[in-house]
Amino acid sequence: MYLDDRATPQALKHEWLLLLSVTVVGIVVSLLLYSTDRYSLLYYGDAVSHLVGSRKIADWENPGLVQIGTVWLPLPHLLLLAPSLVDPLFTTGLAGTVVSLPSLALGTLLLYRIVRDQCMLHPSSKDSSMAYLLALLYAFNPNIMYLGIVAMTEAVFMLFLLASIYYLQRWLRLGYARDLLLSSSFVSLATLCRYEGWFLPVLLIASVTALAIRYRRKEGLQLLRMVPISLLSTTGIVLWLAWNYSIYGDPLEFSNAEYYSAAWYAMHNQYHEMFFMKPLSVIDVYMYNAVHVHGPLLLTGMAGYLIYLRGSVKGSKVILPLFLILPPAFTIASMLIGVGEMNYVYNSRFTVLLSPLLLIMTSFLIRRSLRYKWYIIAPLLLWNILLLASGVMTYMDAYAGYSARDVQLAVDAGEALRLLYDGEGRIMVLAGSSLEHRIMITSGIALNRFDEMIDHSTWKASFRIPWLYDTWLVMAKRPMHDAMNVTTYWLEREDELLMHYKVVYENENYRMMRLM
Repeated sequence: MYLDDRATPQALKHEWLLLLSVTVVGIVVSLLLYSTDRYSLLYYGDAVSHLVGSRKIADWENPGLVQIGTVWLPLPHLLLLAPSLVDPLFTTGLAGTVVSLPSLALGTLLLYRIVRDQCMLHPSSKDSSMAYLLALLYAFNPNIMYLGIVAMTEAVFMLFLLASIYYLQRWLRLGYARDLLLSSSFVSLATLCRYEGWFLPVLLIASVTALAIRYRRKEGLQLLRMVPISLLSTTGIVLWLAWNYSIYGDPLEFSNAEYYSAAWYAMHNQYHEMFFMKPLSVIDVYMYNAVHVHGPLLLTGMAGYLIYLRGSVKGSKVILPLFLILPPAFTIASMLIGVGEMNYVYNSRFTVLLSPLLLIMTSFLIRRSLRYKWYIIAPLLLWNILLLASGVMTYMDAYAGYSARDVQLAVDAGEALRLLYDGEGRIMVLAGSSLEHRIMITSGIALNRFDEMIDHSTWKASFRIPWLYDTWLVMAKRPMHDAMNVTTYWLEREDELLMHYKVVYENENYRMMRLM
């Protein structure tokens, strides 16, 4: 991205300071959490699976891009590939920090520029301090900061979302095709990170087309030439559909994959019944999490939006809030149709997608009330501090999953395997992918030494006669749903296994065997 052509050397210095402050704080928080618990950056089960999935591309029994799989969009895994291959970064979760923290820092800078340009503040003016404060409120919200140092997809998605909005805003203001091209490109990248971005290309194309129709004659013709540029925003979706078709024979495999798709999972747990066509339940849960994540920012954001609406909101000015509201609206809509998963605290991270909208709308409230801006900003600053004492929702959500008994036992099994493994032979794991990934990353053993066995793996010759292929075997007594059949098969034939293996470690849920 190129630097704003209006920025003075002093303003650029301030922007570098903004980047540096977010990066330094993020590093300090990462190290503090790691010193408290070396698995603190791996609390999220999805963070562990993202790291394992990334490393599989290069370190697996059959490495290659096919390990990208389906369901999860590919770009975050590709970005995590290089750091995940560094063992100390991989086993501690710091590989996620290497990707997420720069994304958070750059996203913060872009949010600053969006607020500054929306309020028409010159970069060198003292009033631009408001934009700095609002940007820092974004980065230093503990909920967002935690997501900005772990191997989750929110920070990367938010970076591309904010980049697309920033350059779209520049295009609407200055009319340069280069800015629209950049906006379309970043929208495309956002669609390769999270599905919440999949309606953004539709809105971008519709907006450019509508502007071309509205402005006639010469300007309208120039805008009409911009429509093909906006179509580039769909390339991410097209590539993902093509990938699923080429690998799985179904372009929509990601939406209905057994065990792993949101639709399948929702149909097999309580969330479908809880939310399907029940708007009151959806709003109750969503707002509970939003209030605990954002606090008074919800009020200032809504007040700022009312001020925004009362102003001259016509034509191109309508586009920005629509872009900002689409990702959180997607979350709410997915819950309403019964495929979204959220509960009190659980998946509270989805509500951080509201942050840019609330902060940008808050800037209009502050602009209207400049004399009282500290009365508005002070409660927002205080809320971020109070969160550290009352509880950080995203951290509590991650820890709740990590502290589950079976997850802790998987960590224990992984640590035991690290101590017992002598480098000889392969290791079959029967537990279910999420627990297997915990064991793998905790063990610190190269992933190409593992023989992951799930219900879709029965085609492997090693499944029927593991003693001919695998020196080690780790088996759960309470497997996850995607390994229920394969694990039950051998639990019922454990006497046969004991003819070839001896038990070398056992805890409440895992039995580890080595070939005799």
